[in-house]
Amino acid sequence: MWAQREDTMSFETGVKAFHAKNYATAVSEWEKAAEDGDADSSFQLGLMYANGTGVERDYAKAHDWFSRASERDHVEAEYSLGVLYNVGFGVERDEAEAAYWYTRAADKGNAQAQCNLAGLYETGEGVTRDYLKAVELYTESAKQGYVVAIFNLGVMCENGTGMEKDIERAIQFYEAAAESGLDAALYNLGVLYATGSGVEIDLVRARSMFERAAAQGHKLAQQNIDMLDGKIKA
Repeated sequence: MWAQREDTMSFETGVKAFHAKNYATAVSEWEKAAEDGDADSSFQLGLMYANGTGVERDYAKAHDWFSRASERDHVEAEYSLGVLYNVGFGVERDEAEAAYWYTRAADKGNAQAQCNLAGLYETGEGVTRDYLKAVELYTESAKQGYVVAIFNLGVMCENGTGMEKDIERAIQFYEAAAESGLDAALYNLGVLYATGSGVEIDLVRARSMFERAAAQGHKLAQQNIDMLDGKIKA
């Protein structure tokens, strides 16, 4: 029987320590494995520093560890680098660099990267605006069940951006996203039922949608509930 690789053993020891909230040991073991070239360990260290879990939050260190993991084509590290550049955490904000890293991860099938890259193509940040490319990427992400991508397809369908305007189809996207509890999808459905856009006006149903969105902290949903209450009672 072949001996287990030392970096694999250190990674697994780090995982056990992390779950036991023995963060110092997790860092020590993952650093040891990372030095031996283990990409998963580098990525986990990046997450610890990005989230401030067991260590002081340090986006610069997170960037360094994600970069080391990405050198070995670690897809989640590539996506994470995209996020850092997209929002400017630990690095200067650079949408073009974000698009580069999202593309690397998206090409490997990462649903979040596909969705975020689609967002850049939709707005034209860091890339040339391309609504058709945005729809293509949102669709790939949605096929994997990524709820934000499903919702965004609904928005593009409702507005006729990059695809034919179709309120009924938009509602289908929103309902699919709402089933997962996405507050923005619940809110948009509430608006459609309150205004009768593509559906018959149903103030009771609209209120139910707003109520579910408001329970998640959606401020506009709460405002709409207050307005609807008067109409429903009347």
